[in-house]
Amino acid sequence: MIDFLVRRDDLKQISVVNVEPLTAANGEAIIRVDRFALTANNITYGVAGDLIGYWNFFPAPEGWGRIPVWGMSTVASSGHPDLAVGTRIYGYLPMSSELKVKPERVNARGFTDASAHRAALPTVYNQYSLVSVANGFDPARDNEGMVYRPLFTTSFVLDDYLADNAFFGADTAILGSASSKTAFGLAFMLKRRGGVRVVGLTAPTNRGFVQKTGLYDQTVTYDAVESLPLNASVFVDMAGNRAVLSKVHHRLVDHLKASVGVGITHWESRDGAAPASLPGPKPSMFFAPNQIMKRNQELGPAEYQRRIGEATEAFFKAADEWVTIEEHPLSTLESVYRTVLAGANPDRGYVVTG
Repeated sequence: MIDFLVRRDDLKQISVVNVEPLTAANGEAIIRVDRFALTANNITYGVAGDLIGYWNFFPAPEGWGRIPVWGMSTVASSGHPDLAVGTRIYGYLPMSSELKVKPERVNARGFTDASAHRAALPTVYNQYSLVSVANGFDPARDNEGMVYRPLFTTSFVLDDYLADNAFFGADTAILGSASSKTAFGLAFMLKRRGGVRVVGLTAPTNRGFVQKTGLYDQTVTYDAVESLPLNASVFVDMAGNRAVLSKVHHRLVDHLKASVGVGITHWESRDGAAPASLPGPKPSMFFAPNQIMKRNQELGPAEYQRRIGEATEAFFKAADEWVTIEEHPLSTLESVYRTVLAGANPDRGYVVTG
């Protein structure tokens, strides 16, 4: 059994630790990690681990952390009467061989991990889904589900959040790190919605990929921010690169109606002007669980799940045209992790199999 650990203050430092198998007490269960996706989103979890509390989901030795991933697992042993051994589970996992959970509210859809150390953390990350066709899982699309589902959920909710706020009076949406999966998921939703011009902001090396998707009305590279159209705009910042953020704000100034931070794909580029000192609207951080809870309350969980399920299925089919998902054995986890950490090609997705 292994645990894959990283230094919390230096994500390049890793340690693969051999650990003893876990055992389940009464009311607990051990789930075996079968396979998981690694994307830039997971790097964001590490960068923002202290800010948002991502390190707290899966405790690690002092100074080290277990970066969360999304993946498929199987109940290996169970001390809970309603959770059977062999049940397949989708949800939030550590890069480890096993995870101990304390299932509560077990039903045909899944369960919530009620472990004490997770009690104060956002509920959406503590919920585990039973993998079944009735529960919206297509067995032929396990890999797409792991690579895209958590990212596209953010894309879907971002689109909903922007529309819910009438795009803050903007007619143009500028998406930073436009080649990232969350960004082109949002672009996919915005194109379906219509009524807003979508501009992709990307690195020169990724320009071809961004244009190939056909999702963006215009593609602008980071070295040409000064050419952004002076339209009433909302900037959705997936990159977290303060230099780029500053350029966008100084270019648009009062034309910028909202500046929404989402990810940190440019995790090593945190230098530059502090967001509070920039012209235009003050940048704010988007937290998807807040909008999810709002919509669940307004629409009801069934209708919310129907809407996101329909959009997710359509997106999976479209994304197959742009991205190839590669499978890699657990023995190559360090190599895959370093590839993603360094910035993987946008036309590749990575799944690690146990």
